[in-house]
Amino acid sequence: EEAHARGLELHAWFNPFRARMLNADGSAPPAAPNHISQTNPEWTKKYGSYQWLDPGEQGVQDHAIKVVRDVVKRYDIDGVHIDDYFYPYPAKNAQGQNVPFPDDASWRKYVQGGGTLNRDDWRRNNVDRFVERLYREVHAEKQHVELGVSPFGIWKPGSPPGITGMDPTQELFADAKKWVEKGWLDYLAPQLYWPIEQPAQSFT
Repeated sequence: EEAHARGLELHAWFNPFRARMLNADGSAPPAAPNHISQTNPEWTKKYGSYQWLDPGEQGVQDHAIKVVRDVVKRYDIDGVHIDDYFYPYPAKNAQGQNVPFPDDASWRKYVQGGGTLNRDDWRRNNVDRFVERLYREVHAEKQHVELGVSPFGIWKPGSPPGITGMDPTQELFADAKKWVEKGWLDYLAPQLYWPIEQPAQSFT
């Protein structure tokens, strides 16, 4: 009400697959009995300084969409907004190498079920399916509520020419350009957290 009284839209921001932060020593802080790490511990994976929900588990996707749809149903929001954490940013080991995300169980389930995609394509497909379904379900609950994403500020290195940096389609398994082209989003708000004059990631 206060936002609308001032001519502002109110968009609810979600990190759908981030369960909770861990303590500095890597241990898990106390959790309520109904926290997802307690009710469905098989869905949560310790990775870096967080517990993550595995996007490769269908139950995880169902749960995240149920939570978002509940917020859309019960609150007068104008939009649902998703942060750029789909699969997490790579954690590093002591040697500075990327640590693989621990989704062996869901990957095995996919392969044993007859899945034919390679692991990277499977992860991208998990995120694609989530975004497409979320778009449908948000609009099914309230047609006027928008779905937006704040992706990493580069789609792919070399697009446009001269741009360098991380490739979120390979690291986060998130292809925001595809989602726009498929009509699965109402808007993008890319995270351009660098100076305008920084040539390798030119803002303009």
